[in-house]
Amino acid sequence: MKSDPEKRPETQVAKPPPESVYRVDGGGPWGPTQFDLPERNGDNTQTVVIVAAIGVILLLLLAGAWTLWYFKFN
Repeated sequence: MKSDPEKRPETQVAKPPPESVYRVDGGGPWGPTQFDLPERNGDNTQTVVIVAAIGVILLLLLAGAWTLWYFKFN
């Protein structure tokens, strides 16, 4: 025998603070975001270039450290 579960009234779980109406830029109603949001037109070339440059620098440092270690201790 199955019975239908009671339906609870829908309530809003959390709502933004009242002062959020005055925040214009620098994030949403909850405050500033930690990271920049993507551009509206989808152009994130600068971000991609910066991340790729950091990756290349880290790989070069790693290769240099390995080379130094190899010739010094072998």
